Amino acid sequence: MSFTVAEVSEFERRVTLLLDSSRLEAAQTRAARRLSREIHVNGFRRGKAPRRMVERVVGRERVRNDAIEDLLTDRLPAVWEGTGLTPAVSPVVDGIREVTDGVEVDLFVSLWPTLSTPPVYEGRTVELDVPEAIGEEAVERYLDIYREQFAELETAERPCRAGDYVAIDLRSSYEGRHLEAPSATGFLYELGVEAPIEGLTDHLLGCEAGATVEFEAPLRIAVADLPEGTVIGVRVVVEEVREKLLPDLDDEWASDFTDFDSVSELRERVYEDLEGERLDSLRSQLRGTLLTMLAEEMALDIPEAVVDASAVRLYEDFRARLDEQGSTVEEYLEATGQDIEAVFGRFRDQATAQIQVRALLDSVAAHAGIEVGEEQLLDAYQAIASRTDQSVDSLAEEFAGSALENSVRGDILRTRALDVLMRGVVATDGDGAVIDLRLDPPDVPEIVEAEIE
Repeated sequence: MSFTVAEVSEFERRVTLLLDSSRLEAAQTRAARRLSREIHVNGFRRGKAPRRMVERVVGRERVRNDAIEDLLTDRLPAVWEGTGLTPAVSPVVDGIREVTDGVEVDLFVSLWPTLSTPPVYEGRTVELDVPEAIGEEAVERYLDIYREQFAELETAERPCRAGDYVAIDLRSSYEGRHLEAPSATGFLYELGVEAPIEGLTDHLLGCEAGATVEFEAPLRIAVADLPEGTVIGVRVVVEEVREKLLPDLDDEWASDFTDFDSVSELRERVYEDLEGERLDSLRSQLRGTLLTMLAEEMALDIPEAVVDASAVRLYEDFRARLDEQGSTVEEYLEATGQDIEAVFGRFRDQATAQIQVRALLDSVAAHAGIEVGEEQLLDAYQAIASRTDQSVDSLAEEFAGSALENSVRGDILRTRALDVLMRGVVATDGDGAVIDLRLDPPDVPEIVEAEIE
């Protein structure tokens, strides 16, 4: 089999193959035989109609095209091996010409874009928006929130204030008609919590037990036949004011209701957790900022077919998530007031960003000499096995030499490349002070293509 390769652009090729007459003739006979089993030809049982009759029913062009497709399926693996090309998406037939020895078929091939060298990143300074340092106030706020889970309510002989609970009788009406909802008797309402009636807390603050408050306010949600925003009449009688009493923050409480023996140990762990969240936020910000910064410096001519195929995958994932939630794309579009072109356009932008990140990290991995060893591959299988019913050995056997193994290797490679990137730059705050992000080595591969959107 002979073929030629012509460069269309940096990441696009046109491969021209010659399919000789004898092979094409045999392939057309096989295609006609297969089609005869799928169609009905008068006077013949299924699968028994001769080729000329099949061609009369479906057309000679259909038989010929099916034969060419069959030959390409058989021969393309040898073409990719001979050329070293790895198509990013299925090649597209771009032309078919009759020649003396058979037919020539042009295939338009789109490749994954690559970078010969990554943008300079070693020593680069990346400025971050640094959140407030974790102090005693933050720790105490967290402890108060935790203690609220164990709070008791006690009647208060005073006007109500933010954070209190009030027992109320609520009656609502619209144009003189009593509404079953929102209405309630003996309802315990926490001041500050969003209610179906807009401004309910504001009208109740400062009231004492026995007070009656009447006002008009819009509905925050649709109720019965009344749409959101409908102004209704509201009458509220405050029966009782109750305040939250938090348990004493002492060693006895810490020992009884936490995993720690003392308040000092609990405070230390809370500080460590909050500081860990703060560092995670900074690391995430560094990843996004750095990848966006470097991607903007890359000049990648990404084939349209590669972007479109990636965008379609993102769209299908989006549709599947909506389906799991019992919704559809059409319902989403109606609820958000968008059209499908705008939504798919965002998926194309996201796909472009992901492809750029992939090319960047692959380039960094090559530049840093990163390789994936069998031990790292088995560690990744262990992480997968922990979420499934399969063992590490069965996963390794199933994935061996497959596209799935290549995908896992790619995830490991790019995770390690991202780690190299983050360690190679200097993170600073707005004043130029260096931030110690205390980066740990990556344990398991992560999906990093969606870091920028």
